[in-house]
Amino acid sequence: KRETTMALKNLLALVALLAFVGVSIAKPYGNPLGNPRVKGDLDLDYYRFKCPQVESIVRRVTFQYVSRRPTLAAALLRMHFHDCFVRGCDGSVLLKSPNNDAERDAPPNLTLRGWEVVDAVKSVLERKCPGVVSCADVLALVARDAVAVIRGPWWPVPLGRRDGRISRLSEANLPSPFADVKTLKNNFRVKGLNSKDLVVLSGAHTIGVSSCGLISSRIHNFTGRGDFDPAMNPSYVRTLKKRCKPTDVRTPVDMDPGSARRFDSHYFNIVAQKKGLFISDSALLNDFVTKSYIQTQVVTRGASFAKDFSDSMVKLGFIQILTGRKGEIRRKCAFNLLALVVLLALVGVSVAKPYGNPLRNQNGHRNPRATGDLDLDYYRSTCPQLESIVRRVTFQYVSRRPTLAAALLRMYFHDCFVRGCDGSILLKSPNKDAERDAIPNLSVRGYEVVDAVKSSLERTWGCRGVVSCADILALVARDAVAVIGGPWWPVPLGRRDGRISKLSEVNLPSPFADVKTLKKNFMDKGLNSKDLVVLSGAHTIGVSSCGLINNRIHNFTGKGDFDPAMNPSYVRTLKKRCKPTDVRTPVDMDPGSARKFDSHYFNIVAQKKGLFTSDATLLDDIDTNLYIQAQVVTRGASFARDFSDSMVKLGFVEILTGKQGEIRRRCAFVN
Repeated sequence: KRETTMALKNLLALVALLAFVGVSIAKPYGNPLGNPRVKGDLDLDYYRFKCPQVESIVRRVTFQYVSRRPTLAAALLRMHFHDCFVRGCDGSVLLKSPNNDAERDAPPNLTLRGWEVVDAVKSVLERKCPGVVSCADVLALVARDAVAVIRGPWWPVPLGRRDGRISRLSEANLPSPFADVKTLKNNFRVKGLNSKDLVVLSGAHTIGVSSCGLISSRIHNFTGRGDFDPAMNPSYVRTLKKRCKPTDVRTPVDMDPGSARRFDSHYFNIVAQKKGLFISDSALLNDFVTKSYIQTQVVTRGASFAKDFSDSMVKLGFIQILTGRKGEIRRKCAFNLLALVVLLALVGVSVAKPYGNPLRNQNGHRNPRATGDLDLDYYRSTCPQLESIVRRVTFQYVSRRPTLAAALLRMYFHDCFVRGCDGSILLKSPNKDAERDAIPNLSVRGYEVVDAVKSSLERTWGCRGVVSCADILALVARDAVAVIGGPWWPVPLGRRDGRISKLSEVNLPSPFADVKTLKKNFMDKGLNSKDLVVLSGAHTIGVSSCGLINNRIHNFTGKGDFDPAMNPSYVRTLKKRCKPTDVRTPVDMDPGSARKFDSHYFNIVAQKKGLFTSDATLLDDIDTNLYIQAQVVTRGASFARDFSDSMVKLGFVEILTGKQGEIRRRCAFVN
């Protein structure tokens, strides 16, 4: 009885204490923003009953991506900031619009990266805790954990945000890199943040890069008289001018020179030395509060920056949040629930099979050769660890030999364009008469990566004899491109392996073909002119050889001339590298950017420096030419998304499903 009385007293004391400090077990985080427009509280343990593993899942998936591509830390932090500063931290920046009029389509957001990380986290959570965790909370956690991966500061992330249903390009009025301090302070004030938050969160510029385009006028022509911004350190201007020519808009520039890969307080030293990259950085020296903070961090070597950054990030995470019954919990972060229902109805997709065959309708007509559907979660019951195994093995190979990315992407393309995406290119023949023995495929590399993935899967419980080689190749191609920083795309699964592979059937699109022939090649596979030019953009990575261009530069018509469709200066450069009898020397397909998956290829083609006839001929068709010009003008604004869409379509070419084909135990041999 005495013990019961003591326990009751302790309980009453705890209740009194909680009442005194104003804390409830359900809501340990009241809203820190002193703004009447900002309502709602969050909770560090919001998902403790419905999805207790949420933070461990987010941490694991984020680490998988950011450890391979550390620059994603700055990208994801920026995405969270851009989300919160428009309609609040409601995940609206993640929404897609078929009319390209969502927040992500606004000019400041065209350079956002890292969507695939949020989507990957959400995909795992939907398998573990379906319909529970909001995309807004996912983004807030991913931003924090991405910074932690590169050893930046950690901060608590109270949870319970709901997802917004609205995303408008017209509302994306973000703080500008060209703004003065008065404007910036007002931008922050209307969101419930103060001058200290402004200068502290500007400290995020300690990581990441910008581009020459955003500073060109500042260093070359600030007032229209060929001068530079007098607020900049002259020696720093000279350094920047060496890197950024007046017409250069693409070259990357570190925002914190000398420390751009490390999250520290070095940014404040740079700003104090008048080396802030943007006007918005330099402007912080024009306000007493922000300037004093900068000087304090310089003198104390950033003694309080980590804690201050943590505090300001918590405040940022409360901006205009939706809680309770407001908003929704999206199943897919790129679509609100209503849009997703409409989309599923339009494309005839069920939840069980989220990917109906996109090749069924071709130019308004049904394509009888396009049969079968695939499913993003096809192996969820039989081999749930499939994608993590493929990702791990692919990373082991491609991180050591980055040129394998182009090789594996090419292998996948060559597979799909013969008998369809059925893994038939992987088959060996004792008579050397299989697809891999055809002349265009003799230079295909990377078979060992596919074999290593298959071997690992065959040793994994539940996966033996389950995953097709066709699906493995589709996943490996995607993950290889991701390793080198290229775009990510969803890979619906459920393909079966073909049993036939014939050298005589290898009739691939030729590097010597004209655009009319290429369009027919693609049309025969259910692909259109846009797919042709977009997938040609894969030539942004990889190399060819002198043998494939010798006639073009040395003897185009048999008279010792070169192809008049080529830039003469480029021809002279190629002639120095490739002598008339040289067939082996490698040649970059995207000179100046052949190791980076970007839209630079379209600039090259527009300058008549396309390596192959098949590249140059894209300028001879109105549809493909217009696409090239659009990518040049917009600096490849839509290329990553377009490439993703076309790769999904490619993956459906003449697939085998159901009881067709087989599941090979070894990819090089039929069972």
